[in-house]
This record gives sequence, C-alpha cells and structure tokens, in this order.
Amino acid sequence: MSRITLITYFDDKNLSIVNNYIKDISINMCKVPYGIDDNNRYSIDNLPYHFTIFATDKENQDKLLNICKSINISKIKLKINDVKIMNAKNNSFVLYFSIEENSDLKYLQRCFYEKISGGKYNPDTFTFHMTLHIDKDEKLIYELLKIIKQDFKPFYLEFDKLVLYNYPGNMIKVIDL
Repeated sequence: MSRITLITYFDDKNLSIVNNYIKDISINMCKVPYGIDDNNRYSIDNLPYHFTIFATDKENQDKLLNICKSINISKIKLKINDVKIMNAKNNSFVLYFSIEENSDLKYLQRCFYEKISGGKYNPDTFTFHMTLHIDKDEKLIYELLKIIKQDFKPFYLEFDKLVLYNYPGNMIKVIDL
C-alpha cells in the first residue's frame, strides 16, 4: 500500500534559516527513515525540511484534500527551541529541531486525525519535529548535535501552506491554508 504525507511548506526565506544552522555540517544528511528502502535512502530523500502534519494510505487522498479545503487559518508561527536526538526504528537515531508547544499546529493536525484514522498522528501525543538526519551511527549523530548546538539560539519559522507528497516520492499538491 502506498503512503502519502502532508507536511508544512516553508518558503525559501524560512528554509534559509534552517540551512544556516546546518551549513557547517560536511556530511550528506538524510531524512528518510530506515526500513523504507535502505539501499537508496539518500537518493529518495526529496522532501524539504518540514514538520509532518499527517500521513496516511494513498486511498485517503481525496478525503485528506477535502479536509484541507475546509481549513481556513492564518500563518502559523513556530518557535524552534532546541536540537535533540530521539531513538527511531531499526536501531537508528533522529537528529531534529524541536518546537515550543503550538496550539495552532495541534489544531491543524487534529483536523485530519479526527476524520481519518491517524494512529501515531494524535496531536495530544505526537512529537512535532523537523528531522535533520537519521543514522545508525550514534557517535556521528552526537557529533552533528554538538556542531549545531554550538551556535544555536531559538528561532521562528512561519508557514501558511501545506504540501502533499507521495512518500517517498513526488509532490502531489501545494495547499493554501
């Protein structure tokens, strides 16, 4: 069964803020989790830096897009408050930006969670995060964390669009909120 993912859409100005924090990292980083296509993780890593709002089976695409049409909210401002590491599947580690709790983002996720079976996308328990790199090398992950934390100061990102992707795969649609 193929999957789709609905993510935040950050413009170039916002993405440049993120890229500024990782500019001193010399390795090629990858956001694709292990277990999807481990031999081609780097080549299929085509999603921009983002926060995932919802993911579901492709068969729910029309339902998801209809929910998007019913949402009318203004720009959402997120405070990126830290760089952290979490354990992930297949004995890997995720290096990520965390955010200060945000009721607008939770509301947005709830719009989908309540209408489509959402499993781990329950806004009351979901850990919103912007994946920077996933790796099985714990030492490397901690080295990257140290580099980013060196000059880290909390910052803000804003978005007023979502984007729907086949996962992993191509962009399906950009959606104005």
